[in-house]
Amino acid sequence: MLIKPGEQLQGANGAYEMIEVLGSGAYGTVFRARDAEGNFVVVKQLTDTGSSTPEDFEYQRKLFHREAEILTVVNYPKIVCGIELIERDPDLFFVMELVQGESLRKVFDDWRAAHNNQPFPPETVVAVGIEICDTLHYVHSLPGQIIYRDLKPENVMWDAVHQTCKLIDFGTARFSAKSKKVTQGLGTEGYAPPELYSTRADVTFSADVFTIGAVMYELLTGESPEPKTTPRDFRGYDPQIPDGLKTIVLTALQIDPLRRQQTAGEMGAALQKLGMDAPGPSLEAVGAGRATNLHPLLSCFCPSCGAVPRTDRALFCGKCRAPIHTVMLRVLPRNAPPTLLYLQKEESLLGRTDPDTGVFPDVDLSRFDTGRFVSRRHASIKRDGTRFYLTTQQTLNPTRVDGFAVSPGATVPLQDGSRLEFADLISNFIIRPVVQK
Repeated sequence: MLIKPGEQLQGANGAYEMIEVLGSGAYGTVFRARDAEGNFVVVKQLTDTGSSTPEDFEYQRKLFHREAEILTVVNYPKIVCGIELIERDPDLFFVMELVQGESLRKVFDDWRAAHNNQPFPPETVVAVGIEICDTLHYVHSLPGQIIYRDLKPENVMWDAVHQTCKLIDFGTARFSAKSKKVTQGLGTEGYAPPELYSTRADVTFSADVFTIGAVMYELLTGESPEPKTTPRDFRGYDPQIPDGLKTIVLTALQIDPLRRQQTAGEMGAALQKLGMDAPGPSLEAVGAGRATNLHPLLSCFCPSCGAVPRTDRALFCGKCRAPIHTVMLRVLPRNAPPTLLYLQKEESLLGRTDPDTGVFPDVDLSRFDTGRFVSRRHASIKRDGTRFYLTTQQTLNPTRVDGFAVSPGATVPLQDGSRLEFADLISNFIIRPVVQK
């Protein structure tokens, strides 16, 4: 059954609240979600929508399991991080990090739209190629010798937070050490080498070298190479492309696997020797997108000077350049998963909604308070510059901070992680950066 925004998914590592749908297709839906610590994640749901045959759907389940198997084991800054696989028969859910940024495809298309349909400068292509070679060299060096097989601009993300290229979508990857003969049949036309479609040829690391060459060829010319034909030139762009770069890319695109560079590491070393990679982040130089604060703006502040950001694009304080933080209350109901509530005012009233008496607190705890022990006006949390304080209201129901009772009308300071008890409802006070480095 398709999960919906606002619903929670319980996993072994915690609960995830679905925030919004990022995309959907024949095999399920992708959500932006949030874990119990306030970190944004991606949740991919595989569900049978009825648009495929049982055999095809079972094959997609295998690919889904394979991607989860690889990404929950691999821990590398240039590969998207898998968090956990959740099985709720017959549906599967895969939780992974949210990469803030854009695909290489979108970055490239945006550049061409803004520059009279011109491709990337050679320096940028070399820098991107070096990053991809480094990532695939790491993948090839893992136990089991993983062959990625489906490199294309759509499967490379520009991580705007860490300013690097990051590889995603490992559904078609294979552990080559298990069997070289079972790796055929997957790839994308224009990027995949011919041996992926042969029943007789072994598939080695040079298959990934071919795909790197195909991606670099497109970034240099605006067109992917013709399938099953090694290009001889760069279609009118030759004067702009150094001879050494031409040789490296055309070598990678050889139809005969033995005539290519044999590993991504070998190809990356050749690109490094050109000495022409752009300094700094590879795609930042061509105007790739920046990271955005995904938390509500009114819940954010600077923990150093107390200033509040004016735009959701601000990740750092405009006055002192300290990282912007957000403020939340993690509510821990007895019989439900934890829920995060943002504190979006300088002073927020916490309590239970009562339309009959006209009480509508800023942070409504009614749905967590099945016993109706929380008072209508139970307490308030106020920010004073960079500090936070809790003030209890005049109520018969107790309030505790870190285990100590707070007298009605009293004010006490709060720290990140403070345990708050409103009657029998437990919560935590949370302050965290809007972007997790």
